[in-house]
This record gives sequence, structure tokens and C-alpha cells, in this order.
Amino acid sequence: MKKVIIRVLLLAFLALGSIQLIQGQVLLSLLFGDKLNSGRVEFGLNTGFNLSSIRGISGAKGQNNWELGFYFDIQMFKPTSPWYIGTGVYVKSNVGATDIPLDYPGNRQINDTVYNGFVTANGTVEKQFNTFYVPVNFRYQSKFGIFVEGGAQIGLVFKTHDIYQASVSGYPLKYEVTKHINNNGLYKWFDGGIDGGVGYKFKKGIGMKIGVWYYLGLTNIYKNDLGFKAYNQSLYILATIPIGKKKAEKHRAEEAAENKQ
Repeated sequence: MKKVIIRVLLLAFLALGSIQLIQGQVLLSLLFGDKLNSGRVEFGLNTGFNLSSIRGISGAKGQNNWELGFYFDIQMFKPTSPWYIGTGVYVKSNVGATDIPLDYPGNRQINDTVYNGFVTANGTVEKQFNTFYVPVNFRYQSKFGIFVEGGAQIGLVFKTHDIYQASVSGYPLKYEVTKHINNNGLYKWFDGGIDGGVGYKFKKGIGMKIGVWYYLGLTNIYKNDLGFKAYNQSLYILATIPIGKKKAEKHRAEEAAENKQ
């Protein structure tokens, strides 16, 4: 178990520090999957949709994003236990909102000439936050394949985008302000809250899952001294795909046989 934990931490560190996030994640999964997916630990990829929005900004609408990450399901207590700890990293999981009014005071300030042009064109603002999220949930897995879970979710914001958009005579008008979190000045680098989900596992033991998870952000996205308050929230529709499944099933069968002796 100690070796598994070390590999989990190494994989998470490499994924978070990788510049080519998605390519690096898939490569690491293929390299380490059969080693991490063993015993009471199930490892794999998760992918699907992330429907995000921001609470606290009047008039803002939701935003559709793709999600890609990796997960760990750690069985608690004994091999036949229905209780698990579900965790991992959402590596590609943007959050934010669209159609934010131009006069919202929490928008990043831009050149007056450019701003007035968007006002004339009835423009709006879209906010995007590139964030690594780590959910940590307790799960109950029924013998019928249905599961429920809940816990906390924390996020590291590494890049922010304020995108000014409008249409002039049918042509799109766009102006984007992108900042890395270490040179941000407006938004916090940390996001956190609670989450929960429900879904179905197709096969007893190690198998694919589908489910819906909801994240309710409780951390103000703005720095405290600015006076603005708004919070991220997301609805995830995901499928999980185990990596190294055959080796893991062999390990579990061996462990179950030892426990019977």
C-alpha cells in the first residue's frame, strides 16, 4: 500500500506540473496503470462534460466544457466492503460563465476605447478559469451497481481569462485578457467547496462507471480585499475507464483467496 501511495503522489505531481497536460496524463496512465490498479485500488481515466456557472453574478449564464482526468477508487476496510474513497485529479476541467454584463464591477479593466467599442456593440464578458480539481469523496457501492458519494473538492487555478465578445454587422468582435495566477491581481489561486454524485457501475469489482456529480464552490473567486463575491459551481457528467484491469482483478482474486484460508 505504501508503494501505491507513493506512485499516486508521483502521478499527481507529474500531471499537475506537466505543460502538455493531456498528452502527459494519457502517457502516465499507460505507464503506471497496471501498477496502480491493484489490490484494493482501482485506477483509470475519467472523461465527459462539465457544465459550469458562477453564482453571484446577475445575468451570467452557464458554460459547456470538456473534462478529462484520472481517478482512484480505494476500497475501505476489507475486500468485500461496499465503502470506498474516491479521488483523483480533473486535469482538463475549465470552469466559468458566459454573458456576464459589461458593467459588472468584477470584470478585468481594459482600455477605455476598446471598452466603449464593446458597449456600443452590446457586448458581454465570458470568464474562464483553468483549474486542477481534486475531489475526495466517500462512496457507498450497492450490490446492484448503483453508488452514491459525497465529500469535498479543492482546486488550483493556474490561468484566468476575461473574454470580451460582441457582434458587429454579423462579424464577431473579441478581446481577451489572459493572466497566469502568479501575475493575476484579481482572482484567487485556490477554489474549494463540496461535491456529491450518483451513478452506476457496470461490473462488480473493477469496471466502467457512469455518473453525475455536482460541485458547489464555497470559496469566493475574488481576492478578499476587492469587495466582489462570486462562486464557481459545476455539473459533471462523466464516464470512468479503468486502466490495468486484468492485473488488478488477478490481485483481488489472490487477496480474496488468502482471506478465505
